[in-house]
Formats: sequence, structure tokens, C-alpha cells
Amino acid sequence: MTRPVDEPAPVSGAGAPMVLSSAFSAPDNSYGAVRLIAALSVVLSHSLLLGFSSPDHDPLAWAVYDLGATAVNIFFVLSGAMLTHSLLHQGGLRRFARNRFLRIYPALVASAAFTALFVGPFGTSAALPSYFLDPGTWLYPINVAWNFEGAVLPSMFEHGRYPGDVNVPLWTIKYEILSYIVFGVAAALGFLRHRSFAIAAWLAVAVTLAGDVGADPTGEPPLESLLRFSFAFLTGVVGRQLGTLVPMRFGWSAAAVALALAGTGSPFAEITWIVGIGYVALYAGGSSWGGLGAFARRHDLSYGIYLLAWPVQQVLTREPIWAGPQVLVLFVLSGTIAGGLAYLSWRWIEKPALQLKARAEEKVL
Repeated sequence: MTRPVDEPAPVSGAGAPMVLSSAFSAPDNSYGAVRLIAALSVVLSHSLLLGFSSPDHDPLAWAVYDLGATAVNIFFVLSGAMLTHSLLHQGGLRRFARNRFLRIYPALVASAAFTALFVGPFGTSAALPSYFLDPGTWLYPINVAWNFEGAVLPSMFEHGRYPGDVNVPLWTIKYEILSYIVFGVAAALGFLRHRSFAIAAWLAVAVTLAGDVGADPTGEPPLESLLRFSFAFLTGVVGRQLGTLVPMRFGWSAAAVALALAGTGSPFAEITWIVGIGYVALYAGGSSWGGLGAFARRHDLSYGIYLLAWPVQQVLTREPIWAGPQVLVLFVLSGTIAGGLAYLSWRWIEKPALQLKARAEEKVL
């Protein structure tokens, strides 16, 4: 994989302004904490949706993207920025592909197996012997690996708010993987050696995306989803490629929020929202969050929470007992359970996979 043109070193010193490149290089940055908050925001958004059966109660229902969709956009912005940051320090298409596979698939397949074997018995309407004798139960983890949210389990959640939806949030992961593939190929071909290529691609997607006012992230067509996630990912890529020029300041963060709000209802609503909120996420992660930031650096629970929260919430909402303030109880309960499961996923699946990645890199060196 061809590495990008070396960026100039940021100005250092006590009086030097913080820029994005130095924020990503800081050992005490809090991007893990930002991802954790984003994952919990998805859980909250889904709790409100499952509890009220209507998106109108979402705190960002008035915006072009609701709370859950905004959090997913943040994931893509951070992903683009972090991959670009890594690319500035190491290359190799084979290494890149291996690292991305180890980060995505072990936890994805393990969470699917857990859902089929341990969540499924509580969510299926089928008799347990029939459920466990059905080949679909045992093939579910394999189906998830390629079909994502389209994979089904026998008679699952038939009486829930969303019948048959075993793990609908997985629909975004295929776009994440596609982003990785395009990014890796572009880097291997040398396109990312020049910032102008990423900027041109970013602007081209922005122009295409403009005009899609009132996006519905729960029902947007695949092409719109592709444009949305491509733009968010490229926002992170371009931001990090211009890392020595992008200041990390509170005033700029406030201006980014103003930009996001000002664009609401305009033909540029999706663009201004992704750029504005994306900058806020990059700014927020560039500072130390104390104990929370340290915890998130040691235990990256965001991916596990995202993978496991929906099946847990579907089980909890099989009976319509959640309404009004009780929806917050649903959020706390499902977030706590998913967080506990995510810790086990991190401890026994994701962290060992990352250690395997590190050992493979040591052999190369």
C-alpha cells in the first residue's frame, strides 16, 4: 500500500494551537469515549423507538438525522479519520485487510452466535426443541457474516415491536466494510498520496448528496445510504489529511454546531449536519476526559454494544410495558446488559483479535 505524502510536522510548544493531527497522536485522547457515547446514543434512540413505536420522540426528530443516525454518522467520520491517521504511519494492503477483518468479523460472528444460542430462546415463538433443531439457528452466525441484518432466526420476535428483526442495526456494517475496501484500494493505487484526490471525491459526493432534504435513516434507499456514509467517511479522511491545518478549538466547535443548525431544512442539510457534528466529535475526542477516557482506552465497548443492544432490547420489549418515563428504564436496563456483554466480547473476542493483529505485525517487522 502506497503511503500518503508526508504531512508537515505540527508546531509544538506550550503556546502552540491544538490541531487535529496532534489530537490523534495524543496518548490521552478520548476518541474511544466518543465512540462509547455514540454507541449508547444508538441504544437510547432505539429505546425511544421501541417504547413509543414512533420516531417523533427522538430528541433529534426535528433534524435531518435523528439521534441514532447522527451517532452512526459519527462512527463513520471517526473511522475515516482514524484509518487515515494509521495510514500516515504504516502501509501494506495485506496488513490493512487483515487488521480490518480482525476488527470487524470475530466480534460480529461471536455476537451472532450468542444471539442465536442465548438470546434466541427468549425471543422465539417456536418450541425450544424445534428452534434448536432448525438448521437456521446454527447457520445464523454464518449468514450474518455476509447477509448482516438480513439473516433471520426461526420465529424470532414475532410478537415484538418489529417482528422478525433479529438485529436490524447490522445494516450499517456492510457500508463500513465497503468503505474499508474502497479506502484500501485507493491507498494501494496511490490515490491517497495527494490530498487533492480525497478532497475531490469528498466534494463530488457532497454535490450528489445535496438536495436530499428530510432523510429517513430507517428507510432510506441503498444509494442514499451509500452517499451518506461515503460522505461521512470522507469527511474524516479529508479532515485527517488536512490535520495540521484543522484547529481543535471550542470556538470552532460552537461554529460547527451553528453550521449544522443553520443548514437544517435546506438542500445542504445532510452535508452541514455531517460536517458540523463530525467536527464536534473530532474536537471532543481530542481532549482528555479523565477517568472515562482512560476506561474507554482500556476497554473499547462501543462495537460490542452496537452489535448486541438491539436483540436485548427486542427481548425486553416483547411485552408492551414500556411507555413514557419507563422508556428511560428500558434504556438503562438494555444499555447495562449490552454493556456487560460488550465487556465480555472485548475481553474474550475483540482484544485477543487485536493482540493477534499486533503479533502478526511484529513478525513482519
